[in-house]
Amino acid sequence: MDAFKVTIIVAVLASLAVLGGIVVISQDAIDNAKIPEVQKDKVVSKTVIVEGYPANFSVTLDSGQILYILENSALYDSILINQTYQFDCRLDSKQQIIFIETATIQDKIA
Repeated sequence: MDAFKVTIIVAVLASLAVLGGIVVISQDAIDNAKIPEVQKDKVVSKTVIVEGYPANFSVTLDSGQILYILENSALYDSILINQTYQFDCRLDSKQQIIFIETATIQDKIA
């Protein structure tokens, strides 16, 4: 009877250890996930960020929202002020900021 109790206790502890591992791996996957986001708005300003922020460039939209660009000066240079773009972005859930992946200029509809 004592061997049976030990077996049950070991099985429960092993199950809890496996469950804990799954939780840690899942949380890490969620934190590093690229959550897609699409923004469409007119660009009112662009800024080069010197230091102290996880991005190198920022773009301010007409709505007041600020989007960020990571180490992609070609993308930053291609974005024009007073033009409307559709931005394919990703949400950084740790820092609660939105990074631009691509920018597509939108034609004006007459």
